[in-house]
Amino acid sequence: MEKLSAGLIFVQNFISINIKIMHIKKILLLILVLLASIQGFSQKSKVKLNGVVLTQNGQPAESVSVALKGTGYSALTNEKGEYELNAEPGDYVLSVTYIGYKPKQIKINLQSNHTAATISIDEDMAALEEVQVTGKSKVERVREQAFNVTAVDLKIIHNTSQDLNQVLNRTTGVRVRETGGMGSDFNFSLNGFSGNQVKFFMDGIPIDSYGSSFTLNNIPVNLAERIEVYKGVVPVELGSDALGGAINIITNQSVKRYVDASYSFGSFNTHKLAVNTRFSGKNGFVANINAFGNYSDNSYKVDVSVADKNGNFGPVQPYKHFHDGYKSGAIIAEAGVKGKKYADYLVLGMMFSANEKEIQNGSTMQRVVGDAFKDSQAFVSSIKYKKESLFTKNLSVNLVASYNIVNSRSVDTSSYRYKWDGSRTYSVLNSSGEINREKTIYVYDDNSFQANTNFKYDLNEDQYLAFNYSVNNLKRTEEEQYRVEEVKPGSPTLNKNILGLSYNLAAFDRKLSFIAFGKKYFLKSKMIDVVDDYAEEKQYNVLNDSFDDWGYGTALAYFLTGEIQLKASYEHAFRLPTSEEMLGDGLTVYPAIGLDPEESDNFNAGFSYKKFYNKHSFGFQGNFIYRNAKNFIQNVPQDAKSIYKNLADVRVTGFDGSFHYGYMKWLTFEINATQQKSIDQSNFDPPGTNIPNDYKGSQIANVPIFYGNANLGFNFKNIRTSDDNLSLNLFANYVGEYYLKSTKNGDPSSRRTIPEQFTQSIAAAYGFGKGKYNLGLECNNITNAKVYDYFMIQKPGRSFTIKFRYFIN
Repeated sequence: MEKLSAGLIFVQNFISINIKIMHIKKILLLILVLLASIQGFSQKSKVKLNGVVLTQNGQPAESVSVALKGTGYSALTNEKGEYELNAEPGDYVLSVTYIGYKPKQIKINLQSNHTAATISIDEDMAALEEVQVTGKSKVERVREQAFNVTAVDLKIIHNTSQDLNQVLNRTTGVRVRETGGMGSDFNFSLNGFSGNQVKFFMDGIPIDSYGSSFTLNNIPVNLAERIEVYKGVVPVELGSDALGGAINIITNQSVKRYVDASYSFGSFNTHKLAVNTRFSGKNGFVANINAFGNYSDNSYKVDVSVADKNGNFGPVQPYKHFHDGYKSGAIIAEAGVKGKKYADYLVLGMMFSANEKEIQNGSTMQRVVGDAFKDSQAFVSSIKYKKESLFTKNLSVNLVASYNIVNSRSVDTSSYRYKWDGSRTYSVLNSSGEINREKTIYVYDDNSFQANTNFKYDLNEDQYLAFNYSVNNLKRTEEEQYRVEEVKPGSPTLNKNILGLSYNLAAFDRKLSFIAFGKKYFLKSKMIDVVDDYAEEKQYNVLNDSFDDWGYGTALAYFLTGEIQLKASYEHAFRLPTSEEMLGDGLTVYPAIGLDPEESDNFNAGFSYKKFYNKHSFGFQGNFIYRNAKNFIQNVPQDAKSIYKNLADVRVTGFDGSFHYGYMKWLTFEINATQQKSIDQSNFDPPGTNIPNDYKGSQIANVPIFYGNANLGFNFKNIRTSDDNLSLNLFANYVGEYYLKSTKNGDPSSRRTIPEQFTQSIAAAYGFGKGKYNLGLECNNITNAKVYDYFMIQKPGRSFTIKFRYFIN
C-alpha cells in the first residue's frame, strides 16, 4: 500500500507539473504570436545596404556612426570598418560621423540590396575642438539596451592606477565596501543586492571560479575597454544565476596590434605593473599576452585604543598596520585564429595567477593578528569559439569554456598574541591559533569545469531567439596539514546547470526593444558535516541535496523621442550558493550546512534623456528598483570569524539617478546618487522556527542607505606640442550614516551606526607623442578623512600615486 500510495503521489505531481508547463507554453505561444503580429504590422519590405569605412591612411575605422539622415536607421562599423543597414527603398542621405574626423554625407538611391563604395574619412582636429559629435559609441549603444544597464568607458582612465573596484565604486547604484587596502576582502553592492548576488564576467566568462588571485581588486584598468553593469535583469546570453545583477568586463578586442605597458608606485609601499600586448597577422592568426603584478605593505595608520597589562584601555591613538601585506600576479596567454570558414573566432588560452594576503585583524579591529595569512594559486585553461552562419545563415554560436584548478591555503599556527603597537606575548601552553580555536594549516583544492554556450537564431532582421546552456561543476578536496585528522568520507561537490531561452524583438524602426525569457535552474551538492567538533575522534555525516526551479522575466525599452527613452523590466530569479558560502575558507568563514538558494522578484523602471547642442551636451538618467527576496543570504559575524545564513524575507526599494553635462571636449561634470532601503521582512528568527523576529521591519545591518559621487573633469590639448593632452579630474564620494547593527523594536539605544563620510580625490594625466608616452598623478582622500566600510574596520587615509605608461599600436 505504501508503494502504491507513493506511486499515486508521483503520478499526481507529474500531472500537475505537466499542466503547469502546458499553461506556460500556451502563454509564451500567445505572446510570440502577438509580438510577431505587431512586428509584421510595423515592418515594410526592406533592402540591405552595406559598405566599408576607412581612415585617410587606409586603415579600417571601427565604431564609426553610419546613418540614413532623418531616419532611425543607423549602425556602427566593426573592427574591419564594415557596416550594414536595412531600410525601405527610397532616396536617402548617408551620413558618416566619427569623433576627430570630418563628417561626410553621400546621396544614395536605395531600391535593392546595395553595396556602397568604400568611404574614406579625413581627420579634422579643428572640428574636434569646436563641435560635439553625436555619433553613438559602443558605450552609448550598450546603455540603450532594454536592460537596466550602465556602460563605463575605461579608455579615458587608462592612465590612472585604479583597479576595477575603484572605478565601479563611482558608478550609479554601485557601492564597493572593503575591509582595508589593496587585496582586502570586499563586498560588492548593486542596487540593494550585494556579495555573490552579483555575478562577475570577463568577455562573458564567469570569473568567480578563478579564486582570490584574480578578482576586481587586483585586475588593472588597462586590461579592459569598458565595463557593462547590468542592474536587476541579466541577459540570458551570460548564463547567470545572478539575483541582483552582473558585471561584464569587456577587454580590448578591436585593436589589431598594440603594446600597453605601465608601472605605478605610491603610498604604503604600493607597486603595480601591467603589460598587455596583441598581435594579429594577415592570415588570421591572433595572439594576446596580458600580465600584471601588485604589491603593497598596506602600512596605513588606524585610530585604536590599546589595553595595558591590567586590561585598562588607554586613549585612542594612531597605530600603523604591521601585518597587512599583499602581493599578487597573473599572466594570461591566448592564441588562435579569426576570420576562417570553420570559425569566426577560435582561441585557446591559459592563465596562471597567485596571491598572498597577510591578515591584520579579525572581523573587528579589537582582534589584532600578527602571523596568520592566506594564499592562493590558480591555473585556468580556456577555449573561446564564435561562428556566424552555422549550418544556416540564420544560426550563430558562441562558446566559452574553462577548466580551473585553484589551490588555497589558510595558515593560523601562531601562539603569539599581538597588540596594535606591535608588542606580543607568548604562551607555550596555548593550543589555539590567532583566529581559530585550534591551530590550523587548512589546504583545499577546487577543481571546476565551467562552460557557457549560446545559440542565436534570427527569425528575421528584427527578431531572434537565443538559447543558453551554462554548467559549473566543482569538486573540493580538503586537507588539514597541521594536525592529524580522521579521513573524511569523500569530497564536497557543487554542480550547477542553467538553461535559458529568450525571444528578442526590435520594432517600429527600432524604437521599441522587447525581451521575454525563461530559465531552469539545477543544483546538486554534497557536504561533509562534522557531528561533534569537540570530540577527540571526529565523526562525519555525508549530506546530499538537490534543487531545481523555474525563473522567467521580461524587459522593455521605448524611445518616445530621439532624446528620451523609457525602460521597464521584471524577473523572477534564483541565485545558487557559491562554494565559499557553503564550504567556507578554513580560516575566516565557517561552512554553512543547509544553505538554501536565494529567490527574488525584481522590478526596474527608469528613463534616460540626452540632448546635444553645438557646444553643449546634457544627460539625465533615473531608475526605480524593487526587490522582494526570500532565503536572503547574508554574511553574519560569529566570534572572530563569520558564516553565511539565510534570512527568510528581505524587501529592497530604492532610487538612483545621474546627471551629465559636457562643454565641447574639454569640460565634463557628472553627479549620481543612490537611495535604498533593505528591510528585514522575516516573521520568525531563525527561519523555520516559531520564535518571533524582533528585527522585522528594521534595516538590514551594515548596508549603506544613501551614497553618491561627483566628477569634474577638464581636458586640454596642444599645451606644449600639437599632439599632447592634459586631463584633470576632481572626484568626490559621499556615504550617509548607516547601521552597524539592526535596530531592535525601534529602540534608539541599539542603533550603532557607521558615521557619515565624505572624501575627495584628484587625478591628473599628461600624454604626448600621439598618446605613446603618459604620466599620471593621483591623490586619494585629500583631507585624510576617517573612512569605514565593513564592521567599523578603518580603511586607508590619504595616499599618493604616480604612474608611467607606454602605449603603441
